[in-house]
Amino acid sequence: MDTNHERRAYGSLVEECRARHIGRTVAFQLARDGLIETFHIGRRVYVMLDSLDSLPERLAAQEAA
Repeated sequence: MDTNHERRAYGSLVEECRARHIGRTVAFQLARDGLIETFHIGRRVYVMLDSLDSLPERLAAQEAA
């Protein structure tokens, strides 16, 4: 029985954003603006899940400033 419940560090940009109800165009705009941390492997774009999970707090702080 596998009891390893480690959280993934990254995932596919489009898939992870879709799971959070963020459209493809907005996802790439967030990446282009540097609001989420992404990297490429070949043609695929991946997002660091910590940067995606903390996005709402960072956007709220940005609006408050």
